[in-house]
Amino acid sequence: MSRYTSLNVELEGALQAAQGLSDVPSRILRAQQRALATLRKRLPVQARRDIQAEYNLKARRIAQGLRLRNASDGLVLVGSARGINALQFGATWSRRMKGARFTIKRGGDRSPHEGAFIGTGLNNNPLVFVRDLRRGKHRVTEGRNKGRMKEYLTAVYGPSVGQMLKHGRRPERLAEFALRTLQAEQQRLLGSKS
Repeated sequence: MSRYTSLNVELEGALQAAQGLSDVPSRILRAQQRALATLRKRLPVQARRDIQAEYNLKARRIAQGLRLRNASDGLVLVGSARGINALQFGATWSRRMKGARFTIKRGGDRSPHEGAFIGTGLNNNPLVFVRDLRRGKHRVTEGRNKGRMKEYLTAVYGPSVGQMLKHGRRPERLAEFALRTLQAEQQRLLGSKS
């Protein structure tokens, strides 16, 4: 008579472990995609806050000049290249001040700029103009003021959002912020089971 010995193997844990290993690549990919989506939301806000801390602009105006594009290796934050009218930097004018007052950077000098005033440009938009007092007057040769004697005027513009993005250490600060955000989000997402 032979004896039979039974061997009972619990395979449920091994099956769960094998299934968990097959799920790892898809979880990592999903975590990377979600982390990138989070960064897509947070990076423009961080750039706007960083710019607004230095320049005397409203958040809405900065946000108008920021665009986020997808690239093959991540995201690209793009700032518009068109200069911003000095009126957007809080310019004010009255006859009593003898010039328009504005400051491009926060905490800058708000004394009146001699010969500056707020007027309507050829495109019917309000602009800050500066008279070039050294050049005197000239006769206009074309346009709606043809034949008139006019002063030389120059519209005043501040830096563009693109120039503000490239200024100083801002690119390095934003890159560091992006890396920290991606790392934190991936750790958070991979640490959870969902």
